[in-house]
Amino acid sequence: MASPINVAYFTALTDQVNAATSCAQLQAAVNSAFPAILAAQAAATAQLALITPMLALLTAPASNPGAIVTWITSLIENYLTPQLVPAVTLASQLTETIAAIASLTSAIESAAAKFESCSITIPS
Repeated sequence: MASPINVAYFTALTDQVNAATSCAQLQAAVNSAFPAILAAQAAATAQLALITPMLALLTAPASNPGAIVTWITSLIENYLTPQLVPAVTLASQLTETIAAIASLTSAIESAAAKFESCSITIPS
């Protein structure tokens, strides 16, 4: 399971971007930061894709006979739910990552504007 998103990491990257004293230094900061950010985002997306089909099992079908419904409910409450609840947080972590990337991108663009003829390439 992936660890929670480290917001302090994005804050440190933004500080590094804001502290750049040249276009080359700014591009170097961007080049070193984005591969790790994009890899973490891809890993979270992949993990979320793995559990998405199982999330449908968290609701027992109402049309089955009582014994089957009881078994399915027990499976959901005692097996699936404890295993999947931590993974469900990946969706919110992915949202936080996207917001942090947008904020970092904005900081990069602002920092680049401080340098004459500075063009920064941000990986997509």
